[in-house]
Amino acid sequence: MSSRRQAGFTLVELLVVIAIIGVLVALLLPAVQSAREAARRAQCQNHLKQLGIAIHNYHDNHGQFPLTVHVGPPFTWGTSPNHKGSWLVRLLPYVDQTQIYDSVDFDADTVQDSELPSGRKVHELVVNTFICPSDDHPGYWQDGFALDSTSNGQRRALSNYSASMGSQANSPCGTHNNYFGNGPVVRADTMNPQSVSGVFSHVAWAARLNDIEDGTTQTIALGEIRPRCAAHTRDGWMDINSLYTGTGIAINFNTCEGAPGTGSGCNQHQGQWGASQGFKSIHQGGCHFLLCDGTVKFIGETIDMVTYQRLGDRRDGEIVGTY
Repeated sequence: MSSRRQAGFTLVELLVVIAIIGVLVALLLPAVQSAREAARRAQCQNHLKQLGIAIHNYHDNHGQFPLTVHVGPPFTWGTSPNHKGSWLVRLLPYVDQTQIYDSVDFDADTVQDSELPSGRKVHELVVNTFICPSDDHPGYWQDGFALDSTSNGQRRALSNYSASMGSQANSPCGTHNNYFGNGPVVRADTMNPQSVSGVFSHVAWAARLNDIEDGTTQTIALGEIRPRCAAHTRDGWMDINSLYTGTGIAINFNTCEGAPGTGSGCNQHQGQWGASQGFKSIHQGGCHFLLCDGTVKFIGETIDMVTYQRLGDRRDGEIVGTY
């Protein structure tokens, strides 16, 4: 009698096939993750480009870049007549968000009280153009509640992009604060252009193109931030005390809770709020910036700090070298 061996895999063969598949998956997974991050990074860059177009269109209509607060002197922190929203509020019509802008109440405490016809607060709305998809938050901070003492535990949507006050006086933890002497007022809490290093102040002043004496190709307008790494930025894209950031803090200076800092006593969670008002991203090695001419550049975190301050200051008179 003859016997026929049944077709099939032996146990050893199955184990070999499974091992090969495991190796292939291990090899492919990083490539897939890298491709996804490249797509997110490109989208993040595109959002900054859109904001660049928006601030220039705003400038064409208003003769200057958009203001925070939008109230002339006298200005007093903590009084609701002054709470007319951040510069991003004024950009809403220029990023295809006219419907949201039409619900903004400039006669009330704009950040607290603006509501959609449905009754939902405007500050709860996540505007995709204001979000970098690479960041590690879903558009809100943790449980969604802002930390500002005036926020009353409101759920406020965030932004990954902030205006630049340049090399402005800010905090002892900044290594190059007010480097050229052009930004002596802490946090740029001034409407005097001679006391603001960068293109935006913390209050109701923003530059005209003629104010950018060093040239629009050599001056930072906006940059990336990580809202979870700074108390002020957690208060959302509408808040007047949220989106002011300077070049006095090194790019990606670590102020995120649960992670070691790069300077002694300078972590945000150790009480140094000024140290957290620097540009940072989750992209490896640096972050994206919008220059005043509308171009977007990725600047590495190892940039020479003096060069970085030259890019931040709009009127230092220095030539920006290679970076």
